[in-house]
Amino acid sequence: MQDLLEHILENKSDELERAWQERVGKLAGEWDEQTQQSFVRELLPAVKLFIIDKDLPASRGHIDAVLKQFSYQEGKDADLVIKALLILRYVLLGEMIKREDCAVSSMEVFGYLNDLFNPLIIDLAATYRPAKLINRLPENFAPSCVANLQSLKFAGVGFFVVDASLNLIYWSRGVEEIYGLTAESVIGCNIFNALPQLDDCAELKSALTSALQEKREKELFSCTQQVDGKKLILDIKCVPMLNEQREIIGCSMLVHDVTKLKKSESRLHRYEQYFENILNDAADAIVLLDEDDHITLWNKAAESLFGYKEKQVLGQSLEVIFPKDKKTKADLAEMNQTVREQGVVRRHRVETVAQDGHIVLTAFTRTRLRNEKKEFIGSSVILRDITQQEQLRQQVVHSEKLSAVGTLAAGIAHEVGTPLTSISSLAQIMQMKTDDEEFKAKLALIQQSIDRISRTVRTLVDFSRPATEKIESVYLNSVVDHVLRIIKYDKRLKHQQIITLLEPNIGLVRANFDQVLQVLINICLNAADAMEGKKDGVLEVKTWNNGKYVCARVRDNGGGIKKKHLSCIFDPFFTTKTNGKGTGLGLWVSYNIIKSFSGDIKVESDVGKGTSFTIILPRQEP
Repeated sequence: MQDLLEHILENKSDELERAWQERVGKLAGEWDEQTQQSFVRELLPAVKLFIIDKDLPASRGHIDAVLKQFSYQEGKDADLVIKALLILRYVLLGEMIKREDCAVSSMEVFGYLNDLFNPLIIDLAATYRPAKLINRLPENFAPSCVANLQSLKFAGVGFFVVDASLNLIYWSRGVEEIYGLTAESVIGCNIFNALPQLDDCAELKSALTSALQEKREKELFSCTQQVDGKKLILDIKCVPMLNEQREIIGCSMLVHDVTKLKKSESRLHRYEQYFENILNDAADAIVLLDEDDHITLWNKAAESLFGYKEKQVLGQSLEVIFPKDKKTKADLAEMNQTVREQGVVRRHRVETVAQDGHIVLTAFTRTRLRNEKKEFIGSSVILRDITQQEQLRQQVVHSEKLSAVGTLAAGIAHEVGTPLTSISSLAQIMQMKTDDEEFKAKLALIQQSIDRISRTVRTLVDFSRPATEKIESVYLNSVVDHVLRIIKYDKRLKHQQIITLLEPNIGLVRANFDQVLQVLINICLNAADAMEGKKDGVLEVKTWNNGKYVCARVRDNGGGIKKKHLSCIFDPFFTTKTNGKGTGLGLWVSYNIIKSFSGDIKVESDVGKGTSFTIILPRQEP
């Protein structure tokens, strides 16, 4: 136990100071909190000197300095120090019980601490307190005291006395109840004859030997015995009895039946383990709040979901995981009131915020906790992450919309396709019949516009019924050339600088020309939107190969994308554009096109500096 105690004093000083200060503050109530804290902090080194270094004089010298520094009341300075040291025993007892093996009796630990502190307490009392006369009862009081002592009954507590020959000379009523033996049946008998089960208790024999031969007191120790077929756990204390000549005349034994207490402690410990396992293994975040709505428990799932460790949130309000706007604060206050009045808030959908700032959609359930007097003592909160579930639900809803769009598009394609075919045929006939080159050029423009309308309708149909495209060898620089010829007339890029850095001989990729063209146009136009209204906008398109892959990068110096949105930009129907300016489908379609060619799209962005999209496609072997 000495090693454990030294470990606590060396490594748990801050925790000891807080617990000690709280209790010492009640002794010195007129001191402010800072003075109490300073007093405890100055006194703790004296304890370490005594317990760790075994240096009593140095410890007392340090206490002298503390007494000079902190004047409590004249004549009571030493009393305050002594009482503070006695309180420290209980603080240390609590810390040791938490860390010691549960089989060790708390009474044994306390006995150990009591023996340890006694020399220091006695030394301080002898040094600073005036000697006091010890009151002695007149001899005619002795019979009455013995009678009163015999009549005292505490549940599971008794004592007996043996003489120097180990014969029983006193047997209390408490011991009668523990062992089921009357005083008449055991008085005068040898203790091991009257109680043969004690013969197997080596520690008890050692305690009797120490008391009767060495005048040494044995503090509480545990002893397991069989009594009438029942297994009893007894805490026993052995004290030598001396006459006026300081000669050993016998030994008294205090016996405490702690069987029920040990079973209760074991059962409580088992329940605590069950409870802890349930909390830590739960898939949902579980949080306990006290009566002031401050966090007192934060399980592993909560740490995983929100990123905060338990020590970071203990004592804080639940607001730590909620947005800081006024509406959310008002909603939380309303939920607090509802829980107190109605007892529960079930499956309330709320947005919470993780430590890194990303939004977590949760199903929030909060339940009132009450004590046996039906008083409100806190609440439990269960939060289930439904972010992915909600995304899937939204995707199903949008899939239904796409299906409807596809059906509508098929009808539109039929209705629009017939007149377009007629117009296209007439334009081709007119081209063949005229020799006017200018007229032929205008008819060619009409034909191109018709083809464009046809492609638009076909793309609309492809959202719900993708068409099979021809896979061919594609030279990415040629695709970029086509892209630049198309986008340079877009009004959003009219006043922006377009830079191309095309590495020659980058090799071919296996893809579909039109689909890669569609991807690059979409990314370039997104860049144009990002630079809209910017006077010094720059759009840079670069191509290169790194051996196995051919790459194309589109970079702009627009407003950039927030970090929390980067993981969502390729999700269907996700857009950061204002209403009416984007559907959230462009990047989703682009991503799936590149993935279908065994490629990838990487994105990098800094808010206020710009964004770059890099398309990576496997290089075709020569």
